[in-house]
Amino acid sequence: MHQLKKKIEDTLLKLLLKKDFHKIQIVEIRKKTRIPSKKFFAIFKTKEEIIISFFNRIDSALELKIKKKKFGNNIKDNLFEICMTKLDLLYPYKKNLHNFYLSFKKKPDLFLKLYKSFFKSMERNLKLSKINLDPIKKNLKVLIFSFLYLSIIYEWLKEDSSNNEKVMAILDQRLSLIENILI
Repeated sequence: MHQLKKKIEDTLLKLLLKKDFHKIQIVEIRKKTRIPSKKFFAIFKTKEEIIISFFNRIDSALELKIKKKKFGNNIKDNLFEICMTKLDLLYPYKKNLHNFYLSFKKKPDLFLKLYKSFFKSMERNLKLSKINLDPIKKNLKVLIFSFLYLSIIYEWLKEDSSNNEKVMAILDQRLSLIENILI
């Protein structure tokens, strides 16, 4: 099942190099994968489910990498490491993701289909960084970090160099701005 999911996700990502997300049809993805309809639609019913699955795969890989590292109690350093590790994991798909994010400009309602999984991902990232997510401030912390993360993704997608120096400097600066709120 895991291999089939990955094959479907990768097919959608390849199609994103040629087409806008909203112009890709689920049937087109199914045909390119050559997976029988019954089996395909038992796994995914929409292309939004496929992209969410891809991001969940990235988050799972991130968790494995982060758990191998010894994090201290410096929240800013932990978040910096999480963000940069996630960007490293996303790097092979940078062009695909650039096209995906351009779809938001054309069809902003796409975010309405994805926001729950996005905020869940941001919450997972905050938990990895050892941030206390008590019920009172949890939503505020997730929201603030989400805005920071989206702004970093925006900078990363614009960045042409592969060393990410500019993105790292911006991330460090922005984390400094919100560090006291997240603690």
